[in-house]
Amino acid sequence: MPEVSSSVARLEQNKTLSAASRIAGRVALMRDAPLFEGLSEKECEKIASYARARTFARDEMIFMQGQPLRNLALIRTGSVKITQLSSKGSEVILWMHGCGSVVGMLSESSARHSPCSACAMEHCTALVWEFASLQNLMVDHPKVRKNAAHILASRLGELEERFREVATEKVSRRLAYALLRLLKHIGKAVDEGIEVSLSRDELAQMTGTTLFTISRILSKWGEMGFILPRREAVVVRDARQLEMAGNEDS
Repeated sequence: MPEVSSSVARLEQNKTLSAASRIAGRVALMRDAPLFEGLSEKECEKIASYARARTFARDEMIFMQGQPLRNLALIRTGSVKITQLSSKGSEVILWMHGCGSVVGMLSESSARHSPCSACAMEHCTALVWEFASLQNLMVDHPKVRKNAAHILASRLGELEERFREVATEKVSRRLAYALLRLLKHIGKAVDEGIEVSLSRDELAQMTGTTLFTISRILSKWGEMGFILPRREAVVVRDARQLEMAGNEDS
């Protein structure tokens, strides 16, 4: 009997340690995320206890355009693209999000319908909160609401900047700026440089141009040696040269 009691005690202890380790991992992610900036470790622990871990397979939809938004996801690993369909069914990529970014609008009403879709670009893991729980937590932690407003304002500012670029800048500059932004959002270090996992067609969507034009510019930059074009990605070898190339004629 003493041996059985000892085994049960060890099992309970292991469960407690596992739960503590899980919460610690969540808190570490949250404290690096803009949404939870300025919160203490204890505050993050409380908010983390309301989250559930989710895994999304490559090409799995996280939410869809026209459907109610019920959850907010904080990306732990992988990348997610935010897209919108036109009335004719043409897809446009609005955003690319990576580790530490939130996916899903912080709406005051969980019944609000999403104007866009979110799709996992690769195997992704995330922390997910139901809007109802998160809104209640915001009452006790108003800093989260303030951070959310700042994030939304920042994203709106970037959209306005990108719209101006489409209206006034030549394609080479738009592509250079897009790649430089993507380096920050979803760039991954590889042996040759920093990889952005987007196809040429997807880059064309983001910059408002054609597949042919994107292919021509990338081929030219590849010959110059500061990028390495791949079938479903672009490796940036020299970000400074990429920025300078954006000032040249396309």
